[in-house]
Amino acid sequence: MRLLLLASLLPLSLLDAALDPAHFKVDVLAEGFTDPQEMVMLPDGRILICERTGKLRVWSPETGALTEGGELKVAIRKDNHARECGFIGLTADPDFANNHWLYTYWSLPDESSHRLSRFTFKDGQLDPASEKTILEVATDRDDSTCHEGGSLAFGPDGLLYLSTGDNTNPFSKPATPIEEDKKERDAQRSSSNSNDLRGKVLRIRVKDDGSYEIPEGNLFKPGTPKTRPEIYTMGLRNPYRITLNSKTGTLYWSEVAPDKQPTGEEINQAKTAGYYGWPYVITDTKAFNDLSGKAFDPKRLRNTSKNNTGITDLPVPREPLHYYERSCSIIGEVYHATDSPNAFPAELDNCLVFSDWNRSWFKFIRLDKDENKVAVEDLKLNFQFRKPIDLFFDKGILYVLEYGTGWYDVKNGRLIRISYSTEFNQQADPSADPRIAGMNAKLPGTKALQEATCLSCHNSQDRLIGPSFAEIVAKYGKDPKAPAELAKKVKEGGVGAWGEQPMPAHPMYSDKQIAEMLNAIFSTEPAGGHKQ
Repeated sequence: MRLLLLASLLPLSLLDAALDPAHFKVDVLAEGFTDPQEMVMLPDGRILICERTGKLRVWSPETGALTEGGELKVAIRKDNHARECGFIGLTADPDFANNHWLYTYWSLPDESSHRLSRFTFKDGQLDPASEKTILEVATDRDDSTCHEGGSLAFGPDGLLYLSTGDNTNPFSKPATPIEEDKKERDAQRSSSNSNDLRGKVLRIRVKDDGSYEIPEGNLFKPGTPKTRPEIYTMGLRNPYRITLNSKTGTLYWSEVAPDKQPTGEEINQAKTAGYYGWPYVITDTKAFNDLSGKAFDPKRLRNTSKNNTGITDLPVPREPLHYYERSCSIIGEVYHATDSPNAFPAELDNCLVFSDWNRSWFKFIRLDKDENKVAVEDLKLNFQFRKPIDLFFDKGILYVLEYGTGWYDVKNGRLIRISYSTEFNQQADPSADPRIAGMNAKLPGTKALQEATCLSCHNSQDRLIGPSFAEIVAKYGKDPKAPAELAKKVKEGGVGAWGEQPMPAHPMYSDKQIAEMLNAIFSTEPAGGHKQ
């Protein structure tokens, strides 16, 4: 039953019964996090969570209490400056039980740089005096730059992996950010620059003294002109979460998709070092256009940007393991079946679990013995999640860190535990989704809004990076032309009506679906509770 082959041969009815959502029990372990980013479990079962604003939070399995374990003084977002900076990455040393070392990735407050540091964590506190600076990544922080990555993970071979984003303004006029005269809008200077650490996954071996060495097998050998030897994979947009298969060491990461077409979320896999094409191609090597309007040739990519300090002729980009329409994917881990109590079922052995930050659903990719994709299936859970942002398994139980129901300065993040038993009978959570409060939940378009990406940028009463539905009703509710105009905007995208943040195109939805969504939006009660 534990073998993927046996699971794949199960009759569909038996597989469906094993994965009945009522058998998955969802427990809220802690809540009240502010902009939580990444988490790690220590050998004694404590879970550490870093918050973007600088604090380290500690959850105890013995008491259920949430305490503070220290704080880093970090660069904080101010309007469009340092938008996604802060305390953004965290992991523990494989030998933490003996050395008490934590690895952190955080934004220096007084200079444009992210730092990979090692600290000693003892007696429940991060020791500031113990810091060892391992690596710094120079960044830009103005002109609405974002995409900082920051995920940290160790492989089974003891190598440390760090993801870095393209650190680019995503609101460029072309579909892809290649505006060379505005370097903050040119991802060629970072992601596809072999001499820059941004838009990459880096791989190093950290020594006991805090220095590091380059392992064999990275993308560029040490000493190669115009390259950085720390690079393992390059040509990435925002590899927000990474994970290593604990048995094989294969690297997986999720990519956040751009707003403009061609587009799509990517789940990527690297068994060896490689190049993945951003900002020239995306998904199944769909090519963007250069500034002259001619499509890039995926087999002959050249970085000729004046902002490039690396090699010109680029490798042929690899295709992703999986991709789907634009949203925001969050990678989990490859599950390996175990006899531990309340572990996930054996039918999910050798499956890569991932979630979606916007839509708050979970899926799994079935892998064969060589880690090729076999199928993608839903992991249905009877619970209303609040934007999962990090996932890991321990003893077969899935732990989920939720960001919360907003965009910035969110204070309702939660720590979740998901366990399994055929004896469980957890029914659907009857509590209302706070994002649609004041809307007619019975309208078919309301469910469509929940399943689409809309609720990542909007909700009923509170402005996120886009207007609230109540604001939309106040502005357009009495305009008879509004439904048709807004339907076109939903389908094709747009920018300018509510600020610089673009409204991405949603061509995957039919006219009927969009009309139902708009009908649900216009059912929203305005602030004060009386519909205009």
